[in-house]
Amino acid sequence: MRSFSKLIWSAALGALLLSATGCPERTHDKPRSSLPPCSKFGDSCEFSPGKLGSCVMRDGCTAAGSECFTCQSQH
Repeated sequence: MRSFSKLIWSAALGALLLSATGCPERTHDKPRSSLPPCSKFGDSCEFSPGKLGSCVMRDGCTAAGSECFTCQSQH
């Protein structure tokens, strides 16, 4: 029974420290895509990290420029 109360005490102390100090800072950056953002139909793009996609036109988009292109998964 004594070790159970030590476990509870340790958990409570850990929760208190975490709430007082917060989570540690992220030490690594997200890997950046080697592919540029979509600028024309049919270009290759990165749909999500490590997943290849193709640039397509958004339905109903009437704007000029690359804002009408989006990356669509190839799978």
